[in-house]
Amino acid sequence: MDRGAGVNGVLLLNRLLLAGCFLPAAIGRAMNISGFAATLTMKGMPYGDVVATVVVMAEVFGPLALVLGLAPRLSASILIAALVVTTGTLHRFWDYGGLTRQAEQAVFLSHLGVLAGLLFYTLTGPGAWSWQAWWKGIGSPSKPAAKAKKRQPSRPRTPKPRPAPVRQTVDDDELADAA
Repeated sequence: MDRGAGVNGVLLLNRLLLAGCFLPAAIGRAMNISGFAATLTMKGMPYGDVVATVVVMAEVFGPLALVLGLAPRLSASILIAALVVTTGTLHRFWDYGGLTRQAEQAVFLSHLGVLAGLLFYTLTGPGAWSWQAWWKGIGSPSKPAAKAKKRQPSRPRTPKPRPAPVRQTVDDDELADAA
């Protein structure tokens, strides 16, 4: 399906903005992965070091896949999983009170907005200005109509006539012999 340049531009902008939501936190976590693992462990996450490594890898390579439009459903699913783990573990606003609660609630709700953007990306796909479209040949100029092979109109299929059944004629002599 070929979309207009405006729609493809909006889809590209969507991918860039979503990647921008992940990269600052991913770079900070990658620079101090042991601190991130300790934070996850203190918040009650089992195997915090393994989860921290997986989340950092997802948050570093996922936005790159978003920008390129590479494997949209897979990359969005991985980022959604990382977002759910970090938001559910680190931004539990209901455990706090006062200004901390308001700050954590704001971050929690902003992460829900990013989640919604990833879900829309999963449904709409990356558009024609992406690696996936280039790989599949979507949006490339088609062959001119003059060089296209003309197709012959198909003939309606009619059943072939069957020959009439042959009746055996009975001779009077054969009837006399039978009696």
